[in-house]
Amino acid sequence: MHTFLLIVEKDHSELTLKQEEEVLGTKNWLESRDMGRQLFTAIAEFLKENSLKSGDIVDFQVKTDVSDNFTSVKIAETVAKVYTWGVKVLSSKN
Repeated sequence: MHTFLLIVEKDHSELTLKQEEEVLGTKNWLESRDMGRQLFTAIAEFLKENSLKSGDIVDFQVKTDVSDNFTSVKIAETVAKVYTWGVKVLSSKN
């Protein structure tokens, strides 16, 4: 079982791929008003590097101490919700 953990801070973000409790990798980027692009790029790279399909990710958590009014937090939460929803929809069709 693989999971994504995204930590959003005011000046940078960090996406971690885990298998159970083992960290398989971490990708970091500085805050520069491009959360969507950075996050989708990191997700795609993790999937490719680890020969995973989107359905192999069973959970996508977002953690932050930054205000929910911070645009990057809103984008991160939306991506995580849509990603997990999409995986559930796809898995229910199989």
